[in-house]
Amino acid sequence: MITPLQFVRKSAGTLLGIGGVSCALTLLYLASRVVMSMGGSCGSGGPYVVAAPCPDGFGLILPLSIFGGLVSMGVYTFSLLPVGPRLVILAWPALFLSLGSAFLEAGLSDPHGIDWSFFGCGVLFVLMGATPLLFLLGKGALRTIFWGPAPKEPVTGARGTVRWTTSVVLPGQNARGGPPRDAPAVAEYPQDAVPARDAPGDLVGQLERLSALHRSGRLDDDEYAAAKARLLNGSG
Repeated sequence: MITPLQFVRKSAGTLLGIGGVSCALTLLYLASRVVMSMGGSCGSGGPYVVAAPCPDGFGLILPLSIFGGLVSMGVYTFSLLPVGPRLVILAWPALFLSLGSAFLEAGLSDPHGIDWSFFGCGVLFVLMGATPLLFLLGKGALRTIFWGPAPKEPVTGARGTVRWTTSVVLPGQNARGGPPRDAPAVAEYPQDAVPARDAPGDLVGQLERLSALHRSGRLDDDEYAAAKARLLNGSG
């Protein structure tokens, strides 16, 4: 269990980490495109004349994108909530697939034909980024990454118990319409609204009793319709 303040801090850290990683990947991708448009290398300073000087601020963008991305990923990992997505594994594919697409674009856009050096690097980077995605085909992998791991035990707090579920179950019902297996049967409607399964009386009398409760206002329209459906379906 986490306190409300911890929840706010972790949520803020999660958003900050994802935003930082996204900005870092964008800067790195754009910087790589600039370098490849200049022939694959650039430089500035030193005792020699540089044939392809780097744009202003370029020497700051690359370190900022690399180290900023690492720091942002650390913030995101540290801020993970007990439940929720686990997107850390997608950082590697995002990095190499973006760089691979930039290299492929540079290799195929050469006016003199295919630049095989850029094209080969692009293919290698795409393979490096796409290979980890094959693990997403495993059973439960997508659910674990995008929804989060299922808790081993129900989490009980001051306001009730939280259970792992992917379906909507009405109170007092399980998937088949009966009471839940792990909880005692609880009347959905007033105790005298639906006669017990072994109560005396025929179906007509039970329906008349439900109708009387409905007319008197003890059952609203939805409760009356649900209780009537139960009787007609034989669920009791």
